Amino acid sequence: MAAESSGGRHPDPVTAAVREGLTSRRKRSLSRRAALAEAGDLLRQARGDGAYKASLPRIIELIREYPQAEDLQFTAARLMMEDGDAQTALAVWKNILERLPSAPEPFRMVVRLTSRLNGEDAAKAILTAQFPDVSSVSGEAPLFALALGLEEVGDLVQAEDALCRLTRLYPRARSPWRHLIRLQEARGGLISAQRSAATAMAQCRDEEFSQAYSRISKEINALTSLDPNATLDDGPYSVKVLNAILANVVRSRKAKSFAPRRHLGGVIMITGSLGSGGAERQLVTTALSLHEASQAGRMFGSADIVGPVAVACRSLTAKKGNDFFLDTLRREGVQVTDYSRLPRFGGQLRHSRVKDFSDVVGMLPARIREGIVHLVDYLRHEAPDVVHIWQDGMIFAAGLAALIADVPRIVLSVRTLPPTDRVNRWRLELEPIYRALLSAPGVVMIANSTMAARRYEEWLGMPRGSAPVIHNGVTRLDETPSAEDEMLWRSFAHRTADAVFTVGAVMRLDENKRPLDWLSVAESLHRHHPCVRFVIVGGGALRQEAQEYAQRLGIADRVLFTSVSGSVGYWLTKMDTLLLLSRFEGMPNVLIEAQLAGKPVVSTPAGGACETVLNGRTGWLTSSAETVDVQEVTRLLSDIMKMPPDRRQEIGASARKWAEETFSVELMLERTVRVFMASYPSPMIIEP
Repeated sequence: MAAESSGGRHPDPVTAAVREGLTSRRKRSLSRRAALAEAGDLLRQARGDGAYKASLPRIIELIREYPQAEDLQFTAARLMMEDGDAQTALAVWKNILERLPSAPEPFRMVVRLTSRLNGEDAAKAILTAQFPDVSSVSGEAPLFALALGLEEVGDLVQAEDALCRLTRLYPRARSPWRHLIRLQEARGGLISAQRSAATAMAQCRDEEFSQAYSRISKEINALTSLDPNATLDDGPYSVKVLNAILANVVRSRKAKSFAPRRHLGGVIMITGSLGSGGAERQLVTTALSLHEASQAGRMFGSADIVGPVAVACRSLTAKKGNDFFLDTLRREGVQVTDYSRLPRFGGQLRHSRVKDFSDVVGMLPARIREGIVHLVDYLRHEAPDVVHIWQDGMIFAAGLAALIADVPRIVLSVRTLPPTDRVNRWRLELEPIYRALLSAPGVVMIANSTMAARRYEEWLGMPRGSAPVIHNGVTRLDETPSAEDEMLWRSFAHRTADAVFTVGAVMRLDENKRPLDWLSVAESLHRHHPCVRFVIVGGGALRQEAQEYAQRLGIADRVLFTSVSGSVGYWLTKMDTLLLLSRFEGMPNVLIEAQLAGKPVVSTPAGGACETVLNGRTGWLTSSAETVDVQEVTRLLSDIMKMPPDRRQEIGASARKWAEETFSVELMLERTVRVFMASYPSPMIIEP
């Protein structure tokens, strides 16, 4: 579905419907109120059954009948956005904003989708262009738009300030009060939210605010019941509640004793999704290997693997591609559970392990709350010996749930730098939850790179070397192509028949991987060496922008974008070298996989990338991960191009040997099982 600006030759469907409705006298099939009600029902139905595309034509028809009904246009845009068509939805919201420049909701959605597709800096640029001087903004609609935009880019302090100004200037307007109370609750400022609800109740005389005041007062009372020593100030209540629950659970765990194990029983691996990323691939490799060992009666070291091995995901459906590895696991008989779909509190709160905290769970951050509500009783029922939580964000989501469920061995697997090194990942609740988890018996942290392990140890004050490093285990990828990929390559090879060298990438097209910088390097290299071509395997938020950028650089005919592919091994065979320009990395599998395929690599020294490459022998590292020096990277690639074929083959052989010896699956599994089976030492951190 093409989407251009409202002045374009082919406007988006909403704009087209508005134009048609304004220029023709259509017979209306129902009243405006009924039209709005029907559109709302269609949106709710689509959210329930996922049939967004089926609902859109009827809403477009209603827009033709009522072209000036803003809410109908908003509903159509939401349908497209929630269906996953973010590019078209952004174009629609931009065109709506052009027609309704003072409407806050379209501005908010333009900022949100720009941030999602093009990054936070691009979203902030839109906000600055619209409101260059935040302090001088006036008028109800502009102030509201400013507040919503600030919230979307994460500037909650200024967003709250704008909403407070709004409620002072327009005390009887309900929407600003509603958003102010929600924002104050979200940041944990329950005292402020309670005060705002009381004022809104007096000004607007609306039952909605009476209910909000009662709910917030109940939450404050619940916290004081849980922790009578809690300080009732406007500090984040999420942290107060989290600390109170953690203190209770850790104290209870320290009073227990766990019997030593002679075999490895049930293992549940918890992850965010089964998408196509490197961490997910590692989880699948580990799960399948342990499952196979349990089925075959095979031992790792002195450990008898009994199993069963299962996987629990936060969601398999929240985003397209979240189920990439699902069939691979299910084919081998590994149970996979989407825990977001499990019944709350195991279906019966009065029997739930969480019942003592149920009144305050709602004050926790959404991901922790979701984990507690859906995971605790599932883990109690399954009663695994080990819960292995993959990736840093999932520790935040599932760590407390595993602790409450009394899982004997909890393994926290960190795969990138700590949140202190990545400002956009920081949350106030992170430090208390990590410290409390690591103060509890039976909880251990592992990392897949030395750099990540050391940085976490420094952040949390852990003894140096106390977080075991288990490098990724990687096997050489299957080089068999799908028919579609083979045809794609054949066509591209024909178009670039003069090429003597191919530079490749396997990456998500997002801000972290810097696809635009990658293309700038490609253009520079192509300028110096016209007989070079480029293959980018992967998809992501910046794919369309990257393709447009390649067009502007004049190299679109030399670059193949394959999208996400299940034939990565095949694509590696078509590359002469692999280039990765990430800002942040954990332990990038793709660098290992490329070397296993006998390809020299060039990478920034981001995170654990340094540990995957023998610099100057199996590949080359750039001077910085903070910035990309296009000329430096061009020179490195050019040097590889100029090497005699036998020298390049020699480097490829060294790369394969290094990767096989250092990153074997067998070594990874032995070390992992050793961590699973270890007796419970003193906690890493004595006090949370």
